[in-house]
Amino acid sequence: MKHSLANMAARINATHITIDDLLLVTEEVHKLPPEDRDWEGRLHLMVRLFKGEPDKALAIEKRLMAMSTLVASGSLPYWSLPEAPDGSVNISEPVWLATATEPLLLTERDAYFEPKSFLERVLSLAEPDGNA
Repeated sequence: MKHSLANMAARINATHITIDDLLLVTEEVHKLPPEDRDWEGRLHLMVRLFKGEPDKALAIEKRLMAMSTLVASGSLPYWSLPEAPDGSVNISEPVWLATATEPLLLTERDAYFEPKSFLERVLSLAEPDGNA
């Protein structure tokens, strides 16, 4: 089982994902009726969006869920704004970029980002404000 998890992690991490891919899926998921936003509904949506690219659909799903877990845990307090009235959370661009590129780790049930490494990636991607 560990061997297949390692293979899946390698495939997911080798799949090229862009911030535009992540934002497209997020926008399209929010267009779905609330009852269709579960795992199965999201996966059906991504299969339609990325025909013939099952690894891409899976990689996007796993990356978005891992990012959501980090945001919900409070690990990125200055990089996301609290829920809007519609339940959405505003997330800064460096977090989206890190979500697209940071290595994803897998367990039997979940995918996750190592929080310290993820935050370091976010900080390295953030452009400083002003001139020092």
